[in-house]
Amino acid sequence: MTKKADKAKMVALPGSSHPVPVGSKAVRQTSGHRWLELTVGVRRTKPLPDLSALDDKLPADRTYMTREQLVDQHGSDPKAVESIEAFAKAHNLVVTQNEPASARMGLAGTVEDVNAAFGVELFDYTHPKLGEFRARTGPVHLPADMAGAITGVFGLNNHRILRRTFRPARHAAPAMSTPARSWFVPTELDSIYNFPQVDASKQCIGLLEFGGGVETPDVTEYFAKIKHTAPNVEVIATDGVSVDPSADPDSTGEVMLDVDVAGALGGGAKIVAYFSTFDEKGLIDCLSAAINDSANNPSVVSISWGWDENENFNNEGIIWSSAAITHCNASLLALAHLGITVCVSTGDDGAEAQLQDGRAHVNFPATSPYVLAVGGTTLHVRKDAKGAARITEVVWNDGPGSGTGGGVSDVTPAPTWQAGKVVPSINPGHFAGRAIPDVAANADPSTGYLTMSGGKMQIVGGTSASAPLWASLIARINAAIGARTGNFNALLYSTFGPGGALRDITVGDNDTDRRLRGQYKAGAGWDACTGWGAPDGQKLLAALSGSG
Repeated sequence: MTKKADKAKMVALPGSSHPVPVGSKAVRQTSGHRWLELTVGVRRTKPLPDLSALDDKLPADRTYMTREQLVDQHGSDPKAVESIEAFAKAHNLVVTQNEPASARMGLAGTVEDVNAAFGVELFDYTHPKLGEFRARTGPVHLPADMAGAITGVFGLNNHRILRRTFRPARHAAPAMSTPARSWFVPTELDSIYNFPQVDASKQCIGLLEFGGGVETPDVTEYFAKIKHTAPNVEVIATDGVSVDPSADPDSTGEVMLDVDVAGALGGGAKIVAYFSTFDEKGLIDCLSAAINDSANNPSVVSISWGWDENENFNNEGIIWSSAAITHCNASLLALAHLGITVCVSTGDDGAEAQLQDGRAHVNFPATSPYVLAVGGTTLHVRKDAKGAARITEVVWNDGPGSGTGGGVSDVTPAPTWQAGKVVPSINPGHFAGRAIPDVAANADPSTGYLTMSGGKMQIVGGTSASAPLWASLIARINAAIGARTGNFNALLYSTFGPGGALRDITVGDNDTDRRLRGQYKAGAGWDACTGWGAPDGQKLLAALSGSG
């Protein structure tokens, strides 16, 4: 007999509502015998403090939490953990993980037991955009005495909430010796962006990936061809996810872009690639892996994945649950307290994020206040008659569906450090939200990066490239300073940006589809296309070390 939840004795979990997108077709009830692994958020002993105690301090003057302090002071509440363990036992669920630093536990069981435990009914669906997935409708329910112990249940719905678009150039990759070309070998951006010349081999750059894998032979061959030492790359697969590069070639191409850029520009830093699934549970678990990775101990993390924070397929259902955004933000705040800078691409679909509904849209997790949101530019370097390099850099906007993301959140309020320095949303109501990007770098596929995947050299662009570029710069700055930069957004907006520590981009807009009247324009100072601008690595190093 199928087990039924007694909802009369249960309460709805706040933030857990997650409508199934209109257009989804329920194919069948999910088999009750299927084994399901979930992640649950756990109440913390004490909420994580904001970053105000660090905001006005330079890296050398900051004291970050240790992982032990994070667990002891702000980790999972032991009483909540005990309650969840008892709840799991009562419902025939198995506790598979307990990670107090990231306030996360893993539970597993049959779909029949999961349905009864959480007051849901899972169905298998198909959708023309999302493909096949599993989901429930409505909120998660919990026994009244569990209220507050569990803050979110992730993995019931496993549709895609993370994407990145493979952005190859329209032209093939000719020989690197070609005298006149618009694209770059990543190492060439070292001097163009004035990176500090420093040994960063004791640093570690984390890459969060959600599909594909690392093609180790191509890494070796690629770095031999560009005459650069190949990086040390470690792969960490969470949730037992496949990391077979051949299973998802497009995603593998994006992974290899991250590895090639970080390996070429990271100053010898080790690279660790964390892989998981592309749903809410996958992002939460991947962030948890970075938080808990004391062995590799990354000092900077790059994320080139995301999706519009409130996409609704023209009122056809949301992508993110508010519980997932809340949990991810707490994880990103925890990373910041560990001194880990998180660089997130703003997306490659312009100010509308390709929704084409006449409103501006921005992607999460780029809109988190605890990350450095990275936009994209079009970069040209020409030699004048005397052989001197002349740099021209404008907003990346190649027309419909191809340009830097940027704009203002309709979900997350503007942090205090953005007050008076950014524009309100151009959408109805003009919400004063978190504005992105914070910074930018070359992203246009036509001026893109030489990479290698599937045994072939190719030119690839997108803010998927500019995010690991910035992560590489932060790794070098950390090595030069001898301290972790961490989240420096408050300093960027109060001092470094207005003080000219970046190369200001003042030409262009990101209205790729011309439906928004070009309202987000580049200009002097911060703008919603390129933030404070592109890197000048030496100037930023001087600013962060207090010598600029």
